[in-house]
Amino acid sequence: MKHILWLASWYPDEMDAYNGDFIQRHARAVALHMPITVIYVTQLGPEVAVPEEKILKHTEGNLTEIRIYFSHTNAGSGLLQRVPYNWKYFFHFRRFMRQYIKEKGKPDIVHVHIPMKSGRIALWLQKKFGISFIVTEHSSAYFPEVPDSFDKRNAYYRKSVEAIFSNAIAVTTVSQQLAERLKELFGIKNMHIVSNVANTDYFHYKPINIPVFRFLHASTMNHPKNVEGILRALKELKDQRTNWECVMLGWDTPELRELSMQLGLDGHVIWKGIVSYDQVAVEMQHASALLMFSRYESQGCVILEALCCGLPVIATRVGGIPEMMNDHNGILVENENEEQLLQAMLQCMDQYNKFDRAAIAQQAQSRFSYEAVGKEFVDLYRRATSYEL
Repeated sequence: MKHILWLASWYPDEMDAYNGDFIQRHARAVALHMPITVIYVTQLGPEVAVPEEKILKHTEGNLTEIRIYFSHTNAGSGLLQRVPYNWKYFFHFRRFMRQYIKEKGKPDIVHVHIPMKSGRIALWLQKKFGISFIVTEHSSAYFPEVPDSFDKRNAYYRKSVEAIFSNAIAVTTVSQQLAERLKELFGIKNMHIVSNVANTDYFHYKPINIPVFRFLHASTMNHPKNVEGILRALKELKDQRTNWECVMLGWDTPELRELSMQLGLDGHVIWKGIVSYDQVAVEMQHASALLMFSRYESQGCVILEALCCGLPVIATRVGGIPEMMNDHNGILVENENEEQLLQAMLQCMDQYNKFDRAAIAQQAQSRFSYEAVGKEFVDLYRRATSYEL
């Protein structure tokens, strides 16, 4: 069995269980097929004081996760704090990697998840030990319409990312749209599309009688998700129909709840806040349609999870979303077009019988299950270590 080592720039930790959770799900998918180790040096930021260094190791089945917390007492922000903080990050990462290789030997291949900052360590490992690496990128930040996009970052950041992509033996992304953008920016030749995953132990079709047409929205509810636009469209829907409700899951804010009240949506919009991962699946199984109005996305994990539950999806034609959808599993609308969103909701309610929820779930699970996606990564490793790429 090959020795595969993952270096993650984002990963769930004690401070944030959702930080890079999509990377953890990829890791669990691969671990169905082979042993892997994930190393994550936490990036809590210079403003967070960490009193002492600690290394937490957790092994379950084929997956070993190592989280490294380095001590940091110079709490604050700004350049004077970021420089020593980043120096400590790379110092501790390199020190741990030397010890890891001394004890475990050189991995056959390193798999970087999110280029910055762990990709800098992969470059160092390549130069010092001759270890090849693969990069997986999820972020939509390479598109100019995204705030703080790649082209707006400082020169050091841009050159570092370019060096990481240029030296990788292969790059994977979750959508064809993102792949084409990375090719355009960095001239990447060896590109592969490997989707995000859904845990089908939770996200699967379950026939349930739903007494009222129930839309569902689940997200971080920040600017990219355009929840304000959803609420305004729901207000227009309320003026025409009353036999519906919309459940909101996620990081809602007092401002969003206030807007909902001002629009007269009390009784129609139900705010449930943050719920557990398995409870999201239950809410999807008890919904009629998923409602997303994102301004931009790379792929959208919540959409493929909804599809695995057989839930039709109304979403914007942005990022990798159109690659997951067709006339049989949902309706696409244009970004920021609230009138189209309203019409899509009306169409979904009026023509709901055309959606075969069992068939939607079956097709999605064949593409997005842990088993399916894990096999794609394992095949990539096999070809990489056999010099077939």
